[in-house]
Amino acid sequence: MQAYLINPFAQTITQVEYTGNYQQIYDLIDAETFDVARINEHGDGIFIDDEGLIREKDQAFFKHKEYPQPLAGLGLVLGCDDEGESVAPFVTINELVRDISWVMPVRVNGGGIMWVNV
Repeated sequence: MQAYLINPFAQTITQVEYTGNYQQIYDLIDAETFDVARINEHGDGIFIDDEGLIREKDQAFFKHKEYPQPLAGLGLVLGCDDEGESVAPFVTINELVRDISWVMPVRVNGGGIMWVNV
């Protein structure tokens, strides 16, 4: 089935083939554990590295307009059916291109972080 791979390192969104085997998610997003950020009412979500925010080196970030926080590393967009099984996403690649922004953290006075568009 089709899925979309968000690559904040290259700042690209590409269509990929997903076999339906959840083990493939680990390879596609280069992660040992993953979590899902829901992005719409249709059940679409972005699978992300659950440890992406704690990597200290070589990390890139993106933001989806429907998710409140930046996401770290590669993201895989899949849909979810009524039984909880992965399906092709409802969202189109053109909608993702419109809704994704590339961001980076900038430390501000007082130790806080501000996210700025790249």
